[in-house]
Amino acid sequence: MNLLVNLRHTFRQITKSPGFFVVAIVALALGIGANTAIFSAVEAVLLKPLPFAQPDRLVIVWEDASYIGFALNTPAPANYVDWRAQNRVFADMAATRFTTASLTGNGPPEQLSGKQVTPNFFDVLGVQPAAGRPFTAEEDKARTPVVVLSYGVWRRRFGGDEALIGRTILLNGVQTKVVGVMPKDFFFSDRKNSDYWVPTGFTPEQWARRQSHFLTVVARLKPSVTKQQAQKDMERVAGNLQKQYPESNAKLGAVVVPLQDDYAGDARSGLLVLQVASVFVLLIACSNLANLLLARSTGRRREMAVRLALGASPWQIASQLLTESLVLSTAGGLLGLWIGKMCWNLFEGLVPAQAGGGFELNGHVLLFTAGISIVSGMLFGFAPALRATKVPLQESLKEGGRSGESRGGLRLRDGLVVGQFALAFALLVCAGLMIQTIWNLRKQALGFQADHLLTMGVPLPEKKYDTDEKVRGFFHAVVENARALPGVKGAGFGSDAPFMTIGDTEGYTVEGEAPLPKGEFNDALYREVTPGYLEMLGAQVKEGRFLEESDHEGGSLVVVVNEFLAKRHWPGKSAVGKRIRFGNNEDETKNPWWTVAGVVKDIRERGLLYEMKPAVYVPVTQVKKPQGFAFLVVRTSNDPASTIKMVEGAVWSVDPQQPVSYVRTMDQLMETDVADRTRPMVLLGVFAGLALVLACLGVYGVLAYAVAQRTREIGVRMAMGAKPGDVTKMILGRGMKLSAIGLLAGGALAAGLGALLRTLLYGVTPAAPGIYVGTAAALVLVAVMACVIPALRAARVDPAVALRNE
Repeated sequence: MNLLVNLRHTFRQITKSPGFFVVAIVALALGIGANTAIFSAVEAVLLKPLPFAQPDRLVIVWEDASYIGFALNTPAPANYVDWRAQNRVFADMAATRFTTASLTGNGPPEQLSGKQVTPNFFDVLGVQPAAGRPFTAEEDKARTPVVVLSYGVWRRRFGGDEALIGRTILLNGVQTKVVGVMPKDFFFSDRKNSDYWVPTGFTPEQWARRQSHFLTVVARLKPSVTKQQAQKDMERVAGNLQKQYPESNAKLGAVVVPLQDDYAGDARSGLLVLQVASVFVLLIACSNLANLLLARSTGRRREMAVRLALGASPWQIASQLLTESLVLSTAGGLLGLWIGKMCWNLFEGLVPAQAGGGFELNGHVLLFTAGISIVSGMLFGFAPALRATKVPLQESLKEGGRSGESRGGLRLRDGLVVGQFALAFALLVCAGLMIQTIWNLRKQALGFQADHLLTMGVPLPEKKYDTDEKVRGFFHAVVENARALPGVKGAGFGSDAPFMTIGDTEGYTVEGEAPLPKGEFNDALYREVTPGYLEMLGAQVKEGRFLEESDHEGGSLVVVVNEFLAKRHWPGKSAVGKRIRFGNNEDETKNPWWTVAGVVKDIRERGLLYEMKPAVYVPVTQVKKPQGFAFLVVRTSNDPASTIKMVEGAVWSVDPQQPVSYVRTMDQLMETDVADRTRPMVLLGVFAGLALVLACLGVYGVLAYAVAQRTREIGVRMAMGAKPGDVTKMILGRGMKLSAIGLLAGGALAAGLGALLRTLLYGVTPAAPGIYVGTAAALVLVAVMACVIPALRAARVDPAVALRNE
């Protein structure tokens, strides 16, 4: 009954002051909407269970090859075999390997991304096909061409035909039997879901390799085994292998990472910071509303005094005001859901890829929104409600009674402003740290000209292109066709394009150098390229020459190296003419020496985030068994995206059945490379800007209200000889004092929030003094601007008018 009475009274208040309530609801909705949007991403990436049986028991096991720059390295097949045999903590382990296939027939050619997996892969994950079955160990051992398709490919390419199970499709030119279709929501390792899964089909010789590292290993913990116990046990196994195989494993360790953490990656830190930042914005909005309600309750003191005099209890007064606050927060929450959806759409490009398809209004999101709406209502409504129960009856009921606020109320309002400045300062510092990070990344020398470049993957089916001459012939014909296109300035193939991978390396030996200790080896990024590729990229020769058309099969084997490699092995000397050999086979008839023909400026092959490594560029015209998966890179004179269709046509004019994939401009690749840093930078900037505006409105509102409430006092001061400048200094001094206290408190908050950003920062520390000082100076300047108007208004108070009105 009391609730209905309170609600009726609340709606009566809304009709009396609709403008106040609209402003309050919109301010709340912005804060709640930002929190809802960010939480939706947090829930999708960090909280939502992965689509496996007991996903919290799954881990990824990596090799630790930090000594060559790979702290989380893909394991070698033989190491996986030994891990599986020697561990005591896993119920089972499975291995996967990235692969691709050309799907032809039953439609246009399509390039699919897939996984080669061990037969126990689906059992380890605890997921079975939605239709059909997984492949068997016997099929894996016999290398039987069978495939399990993803739900997406099954629906898109084959219309969800259930009769497809048991039939064959053409993958890489091989008739392959479809044995199963995975569930719709199934994915592994990332949201870029694989299109298909096939058996590894390794021979015993392939399983015995320790020098080739390319597997991803997933394991299921035994019941009651913890991640820490698993890590300790894998360190024991790695130690055993170091002693058993010192030539290959002396420096290799093992790292156990929970699957959920591996899946989230760097997005975890960014999302946590953004969630905290959005909460800060909401707290600032709540403190502003609390200040407004405190001012409003001061104006309603006579109303509250009358109700108390007529017999209303303090609890009834407080419950009425709390009801008003909860109605505000409920309306703000409902509007906030819509704003959250709009925020998601507006910043769709900034949402982590792991968050999936979009804003999902599920039970967790609704519960979160309802929770923060109620908490917000209590935060900004509690203090005004409490103050309203302490109304001095006699003074408030007097016709001429003073309407000023008590010292306790003023201190409370000052405290709210201090809190706003502290939160705003913390957000501005973190935004500054991320801006500095992006600046540090962007100012790095790339070693090539990134503008006007188009890249696309062209994976050649091994069965169709089964000789060196066929692969080289295809590359040559496509490059010539692409170069002849209007608007194309150059073209070339590389086994990897810059920013496409952090690995694909090859061990090498330098002629004349002493052998390295056991378990150590030189490791370089290995790129097979067509003649003219480096020139087309805009690489710079530091010594010698580029690769040329004359570097063909049967001629002297030549290689171009980067500066990093040259300075490591021949510091202060010319690298041209020196020789290196790949792999560890010392038989020159099977593994010949390659002569360095040139040195190029270091190219950021691995992107902006990783340290430079040695790199070698070998002519595809001299390589035995050149890699079939290569990237066509084209330099254009206009927007590279506008040439996609023409360049695809250049490929299809050579082979109409050859699909292309991973079509990206270099600008897109670079944006993707730093997306986990750009996303927090942009959103933190938005939140910090909003927090700054709200904080300035807060200090302006408090000072303006203080001037209005202290008009009589100011009049007395000026009547007794105070000058307008003195009054101005008094008001400005109060505002700057509040700002200074807020900055000090905000410094501690910024340090804590900056610690969450540590893994995302580059070239700057969370305690960067320059950013703290610069941010503080900017915030003080803005605070002064917010204080000026109330201060000038106070200086213009007419003592006679002020005293007469009182």
